[in-house]
Amino acid sequence: MMGVENTTQKQREGKMVLKTLSPLTRIEGHLRVETEVKDRRVVSARCRGEMFRGFENLLVGRRPLDAQRITQRICGVCHEVHGVASARALASLYQIEPPPNGKILHDLVLAIHMAEDHLLHFYHLSLPDYIDFAAALSYRGRDPFLKNLREWIKLKKPWLYTRKVPGDYLDEPEEALAFIAHYAEALTKVGRGAQALAVLGGKAPFVHAIFPGGLTCELTPEKLGQVSVIVDELYRFVLDSYLPDVRRLAGFYREYFHIGSGYRNLISYGGFSSLGRPLSRPGVLVDFNEGPFFPEKITEHVAHSYYRGEAEGFTRGQTQPDYDKPGAYSWIKAPRYDGHPMETGPLSRVWFSDRGRELLLQELAALGQGQEAIFSTMGRHLARAIETRLLLEFANQALEALDLNEPTILSFDPEMPVTGEGLGLSNAARGELLHYVEAHKGRITRYQCVVPSTWNFSPRDEKGLPGPVEKALEGTPVRFSEGLIEVGRVIRSYDPCLACSVH
Repeated sequence: MMGVENTTQKQREGKMVLKTLSPLTRIEGHLRVETEVKDRRVVSARCRGEMFRGFENLLVGRRPLDAQRITQRICGVCHEVHGVASARALASLYQIEPPPNGKILHDLVLAIHMAEDHLLHFYHLSLPDYIDFAAALSYRGRDPFLKNLREWIKLKKPWLYTRKVPGDYLDEPEEALAFIAHYAEALTKVGRGAQALAVLGGKAPFVHAIFPGGLTCELTPEKLGQVSVIVDELYRFVLDSYLPDVRRLAGFYREYFHIGSGYRNLISYGGFSSLGRPLSRPGVLVDFNEGPFFPEKITEHVAHSYYRGEAEGFTRGQTQPDYDKPGAYSWIKAPRYDGHPMETGPLSRVWFSDRGRELLLQELAALGQGQEAIFSTMGRHLARAIETRLLLEFANQALEALDLNEPTILSFDPEMPVTGEGLGLSNAARGELLHYVEAHKGRITRYQCVVPSTWNFSPRDEKGLPGPVEKALEGTPVRFSEGLIEVGRVIRSYDPCLACSVH
């Protein structure tokens, strides 16, 4: 499930012990986490993005429209979201505006993708941190699925069911089996979400129907009916299984409402405004003080990143890779908003959604928690489940708003020798996503992506301020030193995508 490098010191009370988690599995990409542990608590942490990819450099000299395809390959999970963000940046560059159907379809693709991505995160990436899947071996009931699962485990002995790092897992069969059954059912729901994306976009992953002017999608009652059935199916699963499972898990692990708090800073670009009122509004929260969002206040710092250069905004400056740079420890840059490290994700969008915030606070109150518990490992899981519900409700409304008699895309000449810049503010499952493009005479001269996990997993900046996840790990208990299960739980509550963060 995860690897831990043994230290040369024995853990003793009052002594600082270095413990490394590498590689962290069940995430996208390559992450190494180094912790200093004293008196069985994390004192400090460093998150190392361990790979340089250079997608922004690959785009320089290419036609702007190439970014539409290439950026979707930044990640094997976050593909359509980069397609939509790039489309918005290019629409800004070409100074075009998609028709109403085109805007709705961009949002619809985002909503479906993010919803099924949230299911994947909870059930298949996070849940094995909490549930002893070996409980399926003790099943003695008549449910055909669980019976077949038990026999399959006996035959194949997969690691998920037979090996795990030490931890306080939920192993009571009566309680664990419901989670295990939904784990398997969620696999089919994630697949169904991909089918809906393929109906709209021609294929999934990497929907090629996304363009700056909208979607090259022929709207028919049959297509909309297919997608509507899938959206309803996902929505029922969220209401009947996902939300109840998160509540139950939070009930078993209440201490995780007090673990992983971090800075209490949130950033939201707003989103899903194609139907009028946005699902979430733009804004920033700094230590529970709300303020407006200004893109120009975003800077990327590289004091402890493997790059030469100074702190830069996404519209200016230039950095070069430098693996031998003294003091550097990560290929991830350190975005800051007006100098502040900021957390982004479903929690930030739910907080800046009136209905989402109300639902989140209601869920917390029902579990005996106050507003401050939103900044926690379990608070993030609850926010993600609530956002999934809101996204699928939006998807249903979007399907009803599409007009079969109107165009889905605005045509334009992609070969025009365009000169200028374009900004695309968008959303991804893991948080807020920014694409910025500069072009001269029809060729890209600069392309910048500021992605969610770059915010969350950033290293220290020149002031020495840890990144959001590094900060959230401070104070995390380490009761099971072999495997660092508690550290893994905090990290996965952010739904890491290191492939994106080291783009």
